[in-house]
Amino acid sequence: MKSVLCLDLGASSGRAIIVTNNNCLELNEVHRFPTKTLNKNGKIYWDLPYILNEIKIGIKKALKENSNIQSLGIDTWGCDYGWLDENGQLFRNPRSYRTCIPQKVIDEVHNKISLEEHYNICGNGHFAFNSIYQLYYDIKYENILESGAKEFLFMPNLILYYLTGEKVWEYTIASTSGLLNAENRDWSKTIFQKLEIPSTIKGELTHPGTTSYFLKDEILKELDISQNIPIVCVPGHDSACAVIGANLDNNSAYLINGTWSLLGVELSKTITDLVGLKKGLVNEGSLEKKIRFMSMTIGTLPLQSLRNQWKKENENIDFKDFSNLAKNSILNNHIEITEEFLITSDIENLIKDKYFKKYRCVINSKEDILRIIYNSLGNNYRESLELIKNLSNKEINNVVLLGGGNQDSFLIEIIRKSFDCSIIIGPIEASVTGNALIQFKSL
Repeated sequence: MKSVLCLDLGASSGRAIIVTNNNCLELNEVHRFPTKTLNKNGKIYWDLPYILNEIKIGIKKALKENSNIQSLGIDTWGCDYGWLDENGQLFRNPRSYRTCIPQKVIDEVHNKISLEEHYNICGNGHFAFNSIYQLYYDIKYENILESGAKEFLFMPNLILYYLTGEKVWEYTIASTSGLLNAENRDWSKTIFQKLEIPSTIKGELTHPGTTSYFLKDEILKELDISQNIPIVCVPGHDSACAVIGANLDNNSAYLINGTWSLLGVELSKTITDLVGLKKGLVNEGSLEKKIRFMSMTIGTLPLQSLRNQWKKENENIDFKDFSNLAKNSILNNHIEITEEFLITSDIENLIKDKYFKKYRCVINSKEDILRIIYNSLGNNYRESLELIKNLSNKEINNVVLLGGGNQDSFLIEIIRKSFDCSIIIGPIEASVTGNALIQFKSL
């Protein structure tokens, strides 16, 4: 039996999970921690020293649980990064994508390179939190290079650097940035030149599954580890790992249901039709230089936010109650789930306002509020799948469901009604599964 350790970090929590290959994959979560943020001058930053310490705790717990762990892999959410100074030290805590980049910055970027040209090059969507806007803001408005920053590393690569001392810019996580040429799977010289971003802030791209690195001596000593463990360069982006865990066939689509919903297909080529630009479809990197052509929409975030808001009224309320409550509503309407859901703390009233503006009707019950969210998710999935089928000319016979949303029976019921093809229930821990599979393949 072979065992590996997966460090899987989401924007809400991180986990250290031992995966053992015993004819089937056995998962054993040994450590979980919140991925904490800090607020400074109205901006949100990741508390990287805390996160790194929790990672070390996870590694230590894992080795105590299973001394035969043979490798380690790291995946995280996309877009965010940290800066290093000329001595290779962290310049400051990485800013969180939850910090809003001013609209004037985004407009300025696209005065230098139009939305259409940018999409044609990289195939990414134009979300306000994309790395391209964050980097431009850092360089132009915070003068970060003049202040001493030298290079940036995406979050999984930053963690790998802390543990090994090796600087890596991994392809799948870089593909979320808006800085690549999606056609040749490399940095876009055009984008860097037009935005006057110096090419010296990054290095050559590394493709997943091709290299391994080893823990630094100081980490070995700190954790009291006698035998070094290779860290495999797995896909750094958690959704790229998840798609590997889906085990897709040629006629499969996937739907990753978490805070974000990612619905798409794997292709050998990019699709940069301007219809995709208008509808927010993205091209992101996958294993073996494939492309994940997909819609990226807000997923279960409204449900998570409602739970947090309603917990203040009733601390016993749980996600398990949501399915039953929503089933009790007979409403068939839906609303648009927009980026407003990312920044408001009053999700309930946002839903009520959107519903009233669209239908001129008032909703008040928890049952109706929840049903509207479920209906809206289903409508998003249906429209996205039809658009992807049309633009890719791909026949889709089944959709593999991945992620935490698979624990919500009513959400699955809504999804079944939304698609005219078969539904396959894939792993809940899809990112961990994909992370582990790449590690096993490299052993």
